[in-house]
Amino acid sequence: MAFLVLFFLFAFSLLTYRCLYLHMARDPKLAKIARSQYKTKLEEVSPRGNIYDAAGEELAVTVPTYSLAVRPGKIPDREKLADELSPILGMKPEDLKSKMNPDKKYVWLKRHLTPREKEDLSQKKIAGLEFVKGSKRFYPNREVASQILGAVGTDYQGLGGLELFYDRFLRGDVGNTTSYRDARGKGFETEETMNQEGREPYHLHLTLRKNIQYVTEKEVNAACESYQAKACTAVVLDSGTGQVLAMASYPSFNPNAFQSYGQENWRNRAVTDTFEPGSTFKTILAAAALESGAVQVKDRFFCENGSLRVGKHLIHDHEKYGMLSFREIVKVSSNIGIYKVGQKVGRNRFAESISLFGFGEETGIDFPGEVPGFIRPARLWQEIDFANITFGQGIRVTPIQLASGFVAIANGGMRMRPYLVSRITDSQGRSVVETEPKPVERVIQEETSRLLIDMLKEVTEEGGTATKAALPGYTVAGKTGTAQKVVNGIYSHDKFVSSFVGIVPADSPKLVVLVTIDEPQGVVYGGLVAAPVFRKIAWAALRDLGVPPDRKTEGPVVTEASLTHRVIPGVSLPSPAGGEGALPDFRGLSRRKALALLDQKGFPCDLIGSGIAVSQEPPPGRLLSKGESCMVYFQAD
Repeated sequence: MAFLVLFFLFAFSLLTYRCLYLHMARDPKLAKIARSQYKTKLEEVSPRGNIYDAAGEELAVTVPTYSLAVRPGKIPDREKLADELSPILGMKPEDLKSKMNPDKKYVWLKRHLTPREKEDLSQKKIAGLEFVKGSKRFYPNREVASQILGAVGTDYQGLGGLELFYDRFLRGDVGNTTSYRDARGKGFETEETMNQEGREPYHLHLTLRKNIQYVTEKEVNAACESYQAKACTAVVLDSGTGQVLAMASYPSFNPNAFQSYGQENWRNRAVTDTFEPGSTFKTILAAAALESGAVQVKDRFFCENGSLRVGKHLIHDHEKYGMLSFREIVKVSSNIGIYKVGQKVGRNRFAESISLFGFGEETGIDFPGEVPGFIRPARLWQEIDFANITFGQGIRVTPIQLASGFVAIANGGMRMRPYLVSRITDSQGRSVVETEPKPVERVIQEETSRLLIDMLKEVTEEGGTATKAALPGYTVAGKTGTAQKVVNGIYSHDKFVSSFVGIVPADSPKLVVLVTIDEPQGVVYGGLVAAPVFRKIAWAALRDLGVPPDRKTEGPVVTEASLTHRVIPGVSLPSPAGGEGALPDFRGLSRRKALALLDQKGFPCDLIGSGIAVSQEPPPGRLLSKGESCMVYFQAD
């Protein structure tokens, strides 16, 4: 008995010691086990920063939302619950059942519930379901600037565009947040959880102007649909700073429902896609010719009556030109004439000018996925390669590169880095990052810039290739391009990229606007397809910026007398949208009478200005193509 009493006393002493040790001794392993029972670290992401346009308009914001989670161990009948939740959540019962795996303690059933789903589920009061408050990215303007903004994934990470490029600024802190729960599983706060703070997200302020962006997208979409084109792109740059005021590509997407679109819709083609620029590239050779002094404006060249053999190859003009001055070569866009100008400049000097203008390298725009284009080294050029490059074939550039090249011409010869974000601010509105215009290098002298702009103005005047780019009240300088596409290693005779790049007002440059249309059907010349799109975008941008006219307008400015419509054999033009009716003559009518006539006829038209109608585009009697709209210009008496 004494032995047994001593044994049990000893055992009880050991047990008492062990209990005291477990409660009072510092054991990291035991402390970790204890903490896991009531303390949890959750990865939480603070709401993303907002994105604003140049005028402070919201382009991307964060809105509160709820997500639905479940603790499978507390669900008595998973199959019944799945059937009950299926019609509310719009999910298949079998998918819901598989998510509620009893081996898991906590699972998400659906992220970002709609307000209706949240209300319906709350009324049912089902045990085991939990609503987790969070936030969701929302784009109030839907498709507007979607390819620039990008989108945000379920886990709140940027998936493309500026959301991806500036993700580290927009996301704020991503860290571990401590959460405490009592024995019943209810959360409670401690001094530690109440004092947890992280860096708030920053906000982006863009150079984009929403109104200009909207019109640019509208006109790009209308052009693509009208000419049944494969894709279209437009860029609007501030000619002094390189700021991107608008950038649009077709097709686009709605970032609020990005899962419904393919990558084709996400691409910002102005930055990620290349094309052969065609005759717009003649401007770069013209700049090299003037800057080097190899050619004077009045120098004359024989253009071989429209056909010239280079080695085993023939190069052609769209007209049989004879003697033309350098100025006239640019105006009528002679391939043979510009090649002869190039011979005087020399391939090495031309290649140097191409490099100075930034072709073959990235512009440095603050956007993901930019490509450098492709320019073969001059030492590898055969004579036919040299000839092709003088009129913009055999090379590949991006739209943003070409537009940036024209910015250098417009501002007196300085190449600027294009950019999209002007500043980044904190929650108090204080700037943490500010972007200043960044000159890259001087490519031509101011005198060369003035001469070149003067030559390019004639392109949009009577007898030039882009009279449809002319604007009432504003001087316009620009260049058209109609480049054959390479298909299966050879240049196609029925697939083209039509383009126009313009500077406006030409006498006091403020904007550079580029438009490209990939594979238009029917009419293919850049002066007929892309130039009218430029005109509408430029007009809207000038009005939005409040740029005053730089010349007096008297009567109709744009004529079609010198334009030749080239139709590819075997390809039908887009069908007219106006039925049997032709466009009426609005000239001389008041704005009210013009509106009444439009309501009666049902034509889509933009009325610009006030007073009496002085001109219109297209001219009276024309049938509008599908998706095309007309423009009527008014002036006060």
